[in-house]
Amino acid sequence: MTVIARFEVIPVRDGSLSDEIARAIDALDEFDIAYELTATDTVIEAESADEVFEAVHAAHNAVDSDRIITSLEIDDYQSREQDAADRVESVASVLGREPERDR
Repeated sequence: MTVIARFEVIPVRDGSLSDEIARAIDALDEFDIAYELTATDTVIEAESADEVFEAVHAAHNAVDSDRIITSLEIDDYQSREQDAADRVESVASVLGREPERDR
């Protein structure tokens, strides 16, 4: 995959946001992309920026809130095939260990 992106959809309201975030994540399953939910955002891997835009648009629209803030950052490296795991492995090789820490 050549496009790696991170996005967050934030329904602006009081209380837990988990139900609306879950709706946004469910919407991603309609697309031929890979994604990983993290504690603060979601990372997407896709073949094109268009796929990323479409998937994030669907996630945004899946949220049922009067006010929604969505942010998106896209890394579209067109001349190189690389995925998120490759980037993590590159850092791990420099560290000499996995860049994870259990508490």
